[in-house]
Amino acid sequence: MTGHYDVLIIGAGLSGIGAAWRLQEAMPASTYAILEARDAIGGTWDLFRYPGVRSDSDMITLSYPFRPWRGPEALASGDRIRAYIRDMADTGGITPHIRFGARAVAADWSSRGARWTVRLADGTELTCGFLYACAGYFDYDAGHQPEFGGDFAGRLVHPQFWPADLDHRGRRVVVIGSGATAVTLVPALSRDAAHVTMLQRSPAYLIALPRRDMVGRPARRVLPARTADALARATWAGLTRGFYRLSRRHPRLVRAALRGMAVAYLRDSAYVDAHFTPAYDPWDQRVCVLPGGDLYREIRAGRASVVTGHVDRLVPEGVRLRSGRVIEADVVVSATGLRLLPLGGLRLRVDGEPVTIGERAAYRGLMLSGVPNLAYCIGYVNASWTLRADLCHRYVCRLLRHLDRHGLTTATPAEPGTRGRPLLDLSSGYVRRALDLFPRQGDRDPWLVRQDYLHDAFTLPRADVTEEMRFEGRRPMTRLRDYRFAGRTAVLTGAAGGIGAHLARGLAARGSHLVLVDVDAARLAPLAARLRADHPGLRVTAIVADLADRAEVRRVAAEVLAAHPSIGLLVNNAGIALGGRFDQVTAEQFEAVMNVNFRAPMLLTHALLPALTAEPGGHLVNVSSLFGLIAPAGHSAYAASKFALRGLSQVLHSELAHSGVGVTTVHPGGVRTRIAENAPAGRDVPANEIEPNRRLFAMLLRHPPEKAAARILNAVARRRARLLIGADAVVPDLLARLLPNGHARVMHAITSAAAAYGRRSAAMRPASASASASASASASASAEVRR
Repeated sequence: MTGHYDVLIIGAGLSGIGAAWRLQEAMPASTYAILEARDAIGGTWDLFRYPGVRSDSDMITLSYPFRPWRGPEALASGDRIRAYIRDMADTGGITPHIRFGARAVAADWSSRGARWTVRLADGTELTCGFLYACAGYFDYDAGHQPEFGGDFAGRLVHPQFWPADLDHRGRRVVVIGSGATAVTLVPALSRDAAHVTMLQRSPAYLIALPRRDMVGRPARRVLPARTADALARATWAGLTRGFYRLSRRHPRLVRAALRGMAVAYLRDSAYVDAHFTPAYDPWDQRVCVLPGGDLYREIRAGRASVVTGHVDRLVPEGVRLRSGRVIEADVVVSATGLRLLPLGGLRLRVDGEPVTIGERAAYRGLMLSGVPNLAYCIGYVNASWTLRADLCHRYVCRLLRHLDRHGLTTATPAEPGTRGRPLLDLSSGYVRRALDLFPRQGDRDPWLVRQDYLHDAFTLPRADVTEEMRFEGRRPMTRLRDYRFAGRTAVLTGAAGGIGAHLARGLAARGSHLVLVDVDAARLAPLAARLRADHPGLRVTAIVADLADRAEVRRVAAEVLAAHPSIGLLVNNAGIALGGRFDQVTAEQFEAVMNVNFRAPMLLTHALLPALTAEPGGHLVNVSSLFGLIAPAGHSAYAASKFALRGLSQVLHSELAHSGVGVTTVHPGGVRTRIAENAPAGRDVPANEIEPNRRLFAMLLRHPPEKAAARILNAVARRRARLLIGADAVVPDLLARLLPNGHARVMHAITSAAAAYGRRSAAMRPASASASASASASASASAEVRR
């Protein structure tokens, strides 16, 4: 595996998949790969397989904002989270970009080449322009394991590496620890074990939360799904933030509330004071969550218990405390914490000099001072990880867009001058043990890292990416000048009639050599002969082909490439129409429309791309439709194909920009073509509706095709990305933008009124029926167009 990428992402967990989605959204032309050391997607949620593993924050904010969690549970199991991440990667087209078993061990930055060289554990090297570490901060190879000593006769396990063959049923289990892992394990084990004892050195703060989502699920019953999702996310984020701020400002109040909650579940205040009353304030260390108060319920039922004391050593029969007490056990689980490791353990060098991460300052909590083109993702310690991770992804994409827009190669955070408190502001043991490994904060923005989602959500998306950032290098940018027609070859499909024939005449008049493609040989041959006669200095090639046939598309592409290794313009104009609702058309009819209107342009563009990009200055035109902007009922196949072509065009507009190729997407309204003769209807459309609809369609087509063709060529000359032809395209597009959820109803009302007017006018003045089309620009939304 070798190659160069615009961006390399390290880690295919919750953060890495989210980063890839944001990158695809913001910079679709960028090349990227995800390096995943393991053989599966999921990161932390694939690593941890101990019984009961689950989220320790609500899924509503832990999920992606662009893929809201709609499961019934507020706190989900590890396998559910793992499936959610995998599904996001699959449906988002991210999975093919993942390189499994690719452990990044070192990265070297070269200022001369403005790129990172990333070395993998197997010796393979990859290069990239920007490196984004989304591997979290856990050491996946080892957890924190104190040396207990002794000669325990049972089985000692660490949750991070839970053995698949461990059977705890009917056995006595001791779980050493009091953090999130321990309070998760105890209820899960106690259901089948003889008894489970949670042995803690000191208590932790616990809060019981409902198992079910008490906000999003009810809201979705009365509100649109997107509104309900946004409300649920804002509510859960606000509650989490409010609880944290209340804990820091009024710790005694929160301490009393948490104690009261424990007493309400256990109904034993002495037990609570002995085992659930920490010496520190809430959120000095992370507050652990109990779904439905499950740990308290297991203790009250007698299936679990808590012992507070210090471990002396392991003895054959169990765990011996310093007090001399022995807790008998068959299985001891060492839930004693995790080891932290920044950037997944990646060793960094900049121009040959090693980078000590602990000596660097954290720029906006996601870059390192003095280290170019490198970002890392770390979530909140007091809220869901994804809340901050997604803000980091969006900031990185903004920075990449800035580099791209200004033709820059390198972005390096400056030095803040002073460094203040640690990056992770918790007193937990696993954090204190790793403080020197992580960068520190500065004393002012942009070097401060606030654990405050509301503040960050408002400021980070608007933060100045140039603030205290040094930019270097300039790469040559391909600027598209006006398209030059003369002397270049243009390939045109659907050339025999309508818009296509007028495009052919206009291209010839501008001096373009022509390759004309159409299924109608009887009309194509005379057109080609006339063009050769009128323009003897031009090469005019006519190819008869049915673009619904994949093999024919390949034949056309091969014939074009054989004669024209370089082409200047490709116009995908061929299209067919089909009337009828989705249930009125056969699958074969639907597929035929998709084949001509979408698959053929896609295949032909793909095949001719080397010729189109052989010389800078080329151009691609995809003729979509008004129905690539709106999708009224009764036109399922046609609208689906034209929306698909529109999406492909928008992607290619970004991807081909640096190759010097422009892309124009055309959305014509009602253009006078042979639609009344050629447009078929779905098999199950009633026969008595077909002919009246065709007559009405003919009335609604009012734009002259020669004017439509002239506008298209002018758009090509000026490199316009988007062209709407006629008010009957502009008005529906405007309605769709202003009323994204209600424009269909408005269009239906306008179209119905226009159709009624058209029928009345036709009955009164049949000789001038076409004039009735002016009743409404939007009435052409009822017409299928064949060019």
